[in-house]
Amino acid sequence: MTEDLTQLGITSTGLERATAVQEKPISSERIARGCQVLSLLQNRAMIDRGIDLFFQSIECIHIHCGEFIVRQWLSQLWFAHGEILSTQHPEQIRQLCHLLCENTATPQVFDGTTTARQWIYSATGEHIRWGVIAMIANYVGTYAMVSNSSDPFFQEFNMDRKSLLNHMTEAAEVCIGFCREYGALDDAFIWALLEHYDITKYTKGEACYTTYCIGAEVNSALVAMGLHQEIKADSQVPYFLAELRKRLRAVVYATEISISTFLGRPPRLSHRYMNLDPPLDLTDSQLFSEDPQELAVTIASLDEQGYNRDGEIRHLSWIRSSISFMTRRENILELSLGNFTPEEVRQNADVIQRKTEEHWATLPQVMLNLRDGTFGLETQKVIQLHFQNIIRQGPQANSLLLHRVLMRKAGAGPAGLMNTAQTILSDVLRLYKRVEMSAATSSIYFLAVHGLRSAVILAIELLKQEQLPVYPNEPLLPRSRTIQDLCVFTNKLSDLDPVFGDRELCEKGRKLISRVLDKILSPPNTADPHCHVASMSTQQLGTNAFTNGMIHNTHVPDGYLMTDDFNYEMSAPVSGPDHAFRLWLENIDGQDWIL
Repeated sequence: MTEDLTQLGITSTGLERATAVQEKPISSERIARGCQVLSLLQNRAMIDRGIDLFFQSIECIHIHCGEFIVRQWLSQLWFAHGEILSTQHPEQIRQLCHLLCENTATPQVFDGTTTARQWIYSATGEHIRWGVIAMIANYVGTYAMVSNSSDPFFQEFNMDRKSLLNHMTEAAEVCIGFCREYGALDDAFIWALLEHYDITKYTKGEACYTTYCIGAEVNSALVAMGLHQEIKADSQVPYFLAELRKRLRAVVYATEISISTFLGRPPRLSHRYMNLDPPLDLTDSQLFSEDPQELAVTIASLDEQGYNRDGEIRHLSWIRSSISFMTRRENILELSLGNFTPEEVRQNADVIQRKTEEHWATLPQVMLNLRDGTFGLETQKVIQLHFQNIIRQGPQANSLLLHRVLMRKAGAGPAGLMNTAQTILSDVLRLYKRVEMSAATSSIYFLAVHGLRSAVILAIELLKQEQLPVYPNEPLLPRSRTIQDLCVFTNKLSDLDPVFGDRELCEKGRKLISRVLDKILSPPNTADPHCHVASMSTQQLGTNAFTNGMIHNTHVPDGYLMTDDFNYEMSAPVSGPDHAFRLWLENIDGQDWIL
């Protein structure tokens, strides 16, 4: 109604979107739930220490609002309500619950001139909201999730790791529920929802229906806030908040495309209906500067593509660069799920590869160096190593998926798929040489999703290669090296964190790879005088034996062919979409053809 009013000379006063939320009575049940959540904040020292340790961990690079914001939220919470939370006086706690509900039901007030500090203070202290409490619970819970059970933190505060994780996750869920009840569709709510989604994804697994439902709500909240449209700083939205929302949108979109690919489902967000204008490569301290001139100078110092000129790969460098790679993955998913002729698949694949190369050409040299080269493990800071790894692996995952689509729907050969799978598995194994990286949840996810997919592909293709009537002089897969890598990889899978939700799937993958290797290394008839392969299982062959070169280029003799059923069952999921591979892997225990 207001689009053309200004040009027509008609005032739009009174026609703006309503900001008041209809008041709801605060029931005794809500108050009781709120008091339970606030009881977890009684131990201030534990909360502060958990937040400190979280920001010292590698996992803090994935947060969706900066450390400066969280620190100010927490500081003002303690300043205004620290004594009440410490004493847990029943009547005062109930009054604090009432205050939280009333604040949550009232929209934050800000405009284009609001500073970062003013905006932060409008959601904490006397203005404290349930969304902020949810964020604090999420971050303490995340530290419990990413740390080891033997961490001194748990002994210091006499806490059990699993219990703390569960308590904080449940508290965040209750707080998010309050936000829903009071219609608090704001930045803190969607941040809390996304952090809660990340915890659920890790602890329950990507294939869990609960995870899928929370992801749907994250997407719905993003669209309901209008963040799928153009985001810009104006008289209503300050510059720092516009940039934070662009960061959020990029992460939500990438997360949705990732899980859609994994599950083989149409995406609930699409770049076709979104404005994916990327955020600038600014640090939080630069973005939150209250000096407009200083901020303008910083922005002017970025390169033509919006990246820093310091030769560093930062959190925002990764987020900014990932958007185009994720749109290409969406294109690949569309090819996988859609009805296309082989020629259309090849043509679209060419377009995807061309656009990928065009995007690489826009990236800083420090990122280009990661595409074809390798990165050192010993001298790199862990956080830099992590950024380098995920920037390298995003395009690699795209390449692997595209090769699978080309094999399945366009009759392409396996060479491209094998090369990419070898590169990914090699990167996984190199990464795990750093103890700090092997303990990070994001690295475990990398091992379990990217690594497992590539390892299974290599194991199956190696077995098919072994079954050839005539063993090739130049095999597509180097036998000795591939067996070594697969054995090391299966050992890594056996050490996964018990909290990890996809652990069961990974265990089935480990068993599958072990069985394939057993079949390769153990001939069906050890009495056969023509057999030249030592009858040794992968359990008998330790990592050291492979490393010392005990197994080289021996191969299964001619005539040792897999059955037709075996060939079909093994080859179908390799070239199929991710969900077919996942479902097949989940059901391998019921199949006896590999025993």
